[in-house]
Amino acid sequence: MRHTDLRLCAALLVVAAASAFPAAQQKPLFSFHSNPWLNLHHFVRSVARGGPAPAELSERERAQWTAGVEFYKPYVPRDLLFDEGMVAIKYALRGAEGKTSLEGVKIDPALRTTLERLMPIYQEHWWPEHDRANRAWSVAIQSLLDRHGAAISQALTRVYGVMWPSEPMHVDLSVTAGPNSGYATVDPPHIVISSTDPGYRGYGGLEMLFHESSHPLGAFFQETRQAAAAQKVTIPPQLSHAVLFYTAGELTTRELKAHGIDYAQYAGPGLYANLCGAGCREKIVEHWTPRLDGKRSTAEALSALVAAFR
Repeated sequence: MRHTDLRLCAALLVVAAASAFPAAQQKPLFSFHSNPWLNLHHFVRSVARGGPAPAELSERERAQWTAGVEFYKPYVPRDLLFDEGMVAIKYALRGAEGKTSLEGVKIDPALRTTLERLMPIYQEHWWPEHDRANRAWSVAIQSLLDRHGAAISQALTRVYGVMWPSEPMHVDLSVTAGPNSGYATVDPPHIVISSTDPGYRGYGGLEMLFHESSHPLGAFFQETRQAAAAQKVTIPPQLSHAVLFYTAGELTTRELKAHGIDYAQYAGPGLYANLCGAGCREKIVEHWTPRLDGKRSTAEALSALVAAFR
């Protein structure tokens, strides 16, 4: 598929986005996107990490693809979330949605050339299936959002004491989204989620969408550090992240239970142990649940939680 086909595909994408992802709420919480440039970036990086990329390539295509994968190997150890350069690439490619080339996109010239060389191969052999998976995920999640999104988002903003952004949060679906299958950056809010990870489908996808959206909401990580500093307590570095997992999981569970739906939360004991140590989840349940119930302020709940790590 060449530039003419890519232009047609981009035009169809805009039209389809308007009709395929209708929002039942007057003010949509999220806007879903299936961006070939951002998908290609994540996909080639995944292949360079050793991920599979089966396809019937011609000899010329295979040589170009192999060269592109080799080019991406220095990007493999770079963190998608905490490496400012990788975040800048993501935002730049977000802005390239619907474009047939990366002309004018502010990324390294060698990276631009590599992606433009690989795009026709990607379009021919992988993108149609990747785009289908992205769109299927978005349609399925939108259906759940129509039923449960307002209640969960309102509970989430109440707990963190913030307002939902005035514009829908931008969500890019990608066939792969790094080793954790999802991540979010703050300025502006931008979520990337894997459309193929089984754990991110159905109600699990609903929970994790709100988990990722929690990162750009407010300044909870800073508030947790301040509470620890005030008490001179050393807390696990990922304690705030664990609280975000618990909050999104518990609020999703409560909303679904109100509709007669049993749900097993995404985060299990092993995840909490990895994030903040043995017994951490129990401390969060004891000291943070009163905040979910509206019985404590954020400051009071954080103070009690931090004190539990003395």
